[in-house]
Amino acid sequence: MDLSGQFVPGPCQVCGGELRPYRHAWLQRCVRCGVLNADFAVAIPDTPGHQDIDQAMREDGLGVVRDRNNARLLDKLAALTPPTGRLLDVGCGPGFLLRAASARGFATEGVEPDADVAPAAGAHAKVRHGYFPNVLASADRYDAIVFNDVLEHIPDLTGTLAAAHAHLEPGGVLALNCPDRRGLFFRVAAFADRLGLSGAYDRMWQRGLPSPHLWYFTPANLTEAATRAGFAPVGQLRLDTVAIKGLWARIRCVKDQPLLVSMAAYAFAVVTWPIARIAPADAVVCFFRRT
Repeated sequence: MDLSGQFVPGPCQVCGGELRPYRHAWLQRCVRCGVLNADFAVAIPDTPGHQDIDQAMREDGLGVVRDRNNARLLDKLAALTPPTGRLLDVGCGPGFLLRAASARGFATEGVEPDADVAPAAGAHAKVRHGYFPNVLASADRYDAIVFNDVLEHIPDLTGTLAAAHAHLEPGGVLALNCPDRRGLFFRVAAFADRLGLSGAYDRMWQRGLPSPHLWYFTPANLTEAATRAGFAPVGQLRLDTVAIKGLWARIRCVKDQPLLVSMAAYAFAVVTWPIARIAPADAVVCFFRRT
């Protein structure tokens, strides 16, 4: 299974329903479950030096919100798994979650395909450079597997969930932290896109970046897909999407992005931040136990 491969048209990987073109040539929507699926190319660099994103600026921008969210995610995992269990962070990036999980006593490992960020994560835990599950041995087993803002970037949803099931211990826990298309920011961006203002919508999909979003789920979508793969739901947790501290660095980390686009995104996030804290969340982590 090569999870770096391209989108192949077919039945919906969430529910088995029919995917139909939806608003853009690159976008499809399932007529049954409503999941959105894009056919963007995935071009994650397997050698260093091909950065479209300023990684240092991205880390600075995401640090506050990621630390807060990771603490809440790990609180929940600690209640569901052994306190010193083996944890695999798929798409671990520079190692935010690995560092926090190791500090709590988890035996941590990571998988990261991007050659530009994998070395940074290796400072916090054992990290395998490549794609899940290709870089794992068939006998590798974990008490928890986490996809932290990762599953929505993977073309083969069915194969990925099946592999997670195979690499979890019986009773092990799968954590799926994904953007929620019911969230305020996505809804506003989709509305603007219908008016012909596509900048925010393209950014939500990370269109044009090496690892764009290929899916926009709801927790119900994730539950249906995970249940079909042999998991049982054991909880959900709302996460923060934006913190004002670090926001400008987070927005400006995309190289060559026009300054006016960045300024508009920053202004919108600041103005809507109080509403976003009480509106439907743009990010929800769903927890599932292997049955």
